[in-house]
Amino acid sequence: MKLEVLVPGGTFRSPPYVMAPYASICVLRNSEHIVLIEPGGLPSWEALERALDERKIHPADITDIILSHVHMDHVFCSIFFDRATVYVHERYAEKNYSSFGSIAGKFYEMVLSSWKRICTLKGGELLFNCVKVIHTPWHSSEHLSFVVDTENMGKVFMPGDICLSKIHFFEMIKGYRNDEASQFVRTTAKACDYIVFSHDDVMKL
Repeated sequence: MKLEVLVPGGTFRSPPYVMAPYASICVLRNSEHIVLIEPGGLPSWEALERALDERKIHPADITDIILSHVHMDHVFCSIFFDRATVYVHERYAEKNYSSFGSIAGKFYEMVLSSWKRICTLKGGELLFNCVKVIHTPWHSSEHLSFVVDTENMGKVFMPGDICLSKIHFFEMIKGYRNDEASQFVRTTAKACDYIVFSHDDVMKL
């Protein structure tokens, strides 16, 4: 399958009122599947729409969505793809989303209720014969990372929010951090050709 980064992630800050992270959005496709890896958050919906329009992909064409974890900057735009099967770690269902806040809880309720088909994961799966799923619970209990074997970019590492930017990556690579997440990132990155950060531009390794 071929991989494209549709929208590079980032974070918009305007203290003290606005904190708007938005996750990188990728599409993985072949003749049978059009898969979004992280549909992204509210700030990037227009960029996502433009990217899909440019490729003549309609929301109804999206067959599958793969999520690293259930935080709003990664999952909000899943509401626009109601025909897709959502792949998410099974621990997502254990959370009390109403405890996130009186308004935030409503957002999560809206998003989760929009998912018509859900395939829960444990870690260790191989999706579509090319997406290796790894349970990496250091950012949230349901957090997953991915290594994608692609036709056009070689092996692509998607660590998710355990290593969300180039700054985090270099802190890990240089040994300034040596926790479990850092050890995992260092080991996994060595075998990959690219890394897609959840809140930064893609980088060749």
